[in-house]
Amino acid sequence: MSDEIFGTGACGINCLTCRLATTGVCSPCGPGTSVHAAKKLAAQLKLMGGFCPILKCASDRRVAFCLRDCDKFPCRHFKDHKHPFSQGYLEMQTRRREAGKPKPN
Repeated sequence: MSDEIFGTGACGINCLTCRLATTGVCSPCGPGTSVHAAKKLAAQLKLMGGFCPILKCASDRRVAFCLRDCDKFPCRHFKDHKHPFSQGYLEMQTRRREAGKPKPN
């Protein structure tokens, strides 16, 4: 996998475009299925005493990227928090995903 993919977190944020990552203050989370995610979760537990609920869920469920790979997106982990996406964005995702589902007979 390319560094660009590892720079994108399970939540969909590309950490390589974030000043915190480019200045070394924060490390990329990586896909939920990556070694980067496991390292990030261990660091979060050590430094903060807890986990990012999005990264933890993706890692536990073996989901690389929530937006692409999880049938439950957008789930409560996104809806109950103010970041990384706005309520309007999540509503648009839900609306478009529902519109794209096959209609039952």
